[in-house]
Amino acid sequence: MSKTMLAAVIIVVAFNDAASADRLKFEQNGSNLPDSYKQVRKVEGIKAKRVHSFSIYGGDCVTASYGDGTGKGDCTYGSVRSWLRESKSDGRWIFPQPSEAWYGWDMLIPSSFPTVGQQTSGSYTFVGWKGFVCSHASINHSTRKGEGGTIYLRLQAPRDPANHDCRDIARIPLMKMSDFKGQWRNIQVYAKWSHQSDGQIIVYVDGKQHANYNGPTLNIAPDYPHKKTKMNHFDFGVYLCCTAGVKHVRPGTVYFANVKRAGSQKKLGR
Repeated sequence: MSKTMLAAVIIVVAFNDAASADRLKFEQNGSNLPDSYKQVRKVEGIKAKRVHSFSIYGGDCVTASYGDGTGKGDCTYGSVRSWLRESKSDGRWIFPQPSEAWYGWDMLIPSSFPTVGQQTSGSYTFVGWKGFVCSHASINHSTRKGEGGTIYLRLQAPRDPANHDCRDIARIPLMKMSDFKGQWRNIQVYAKWSHQSDGQIIVYVDGKQHANYNGPTLNIAPDYPHKKTKMNHFDFGVYLCCTAGVKHVRPGTVYFANVKRAGSQKKLGR
């Protein structure tokens, strides 16, 4: 596998899909596969101003180094991605989320998308609230046959930051992936962001509660000696991490629409 860095075009995407929701800004992740993200006007089964299309495929790796001084990158881990990262209008992506917020989106993982037993190996992240090294929380799915074929709410903390290694704090099953895929799903998430036991994340799928986690939701303590302690950007797309080699990755596309953040569940709308 070649470790050639391919330049990714950064595209800022700003949208507000509900008048009462926050105006969010996103940019393509610098490690995105070339030409893997696009906006489409219409996908069957969903009403939306725009639909975000994210594709992965096999081939060469994209990023030899993340530029954080570790010398590690997607090439190191056999990873591929097509991902939008929340950013500020001035380009910043080191910032916290509101202390309490509701997040909503519609999501389609097609029946043909390679999941457990179909993908070469590795673990998917579809939505994440990203800290300095690890996601504070994410919507995750492992392709390994021994891990249940489930889509999860996952909370993590750093184990070995120099190697971008994370450990699970909690891994809460939401649905069997075989039941989740093949149709548009509406996801709503309530998050109270806290380093203490008063943190909380509740996940609804199509209006039904599927997870209720109580405990720390931020994975680095406030006194951690690093300027990026407060990093918690809201990202979405498809990221397949830690395969046996990107040349073996089987292609697939996932779709998102009506992505929003608001101060209450009511303001998210449907």
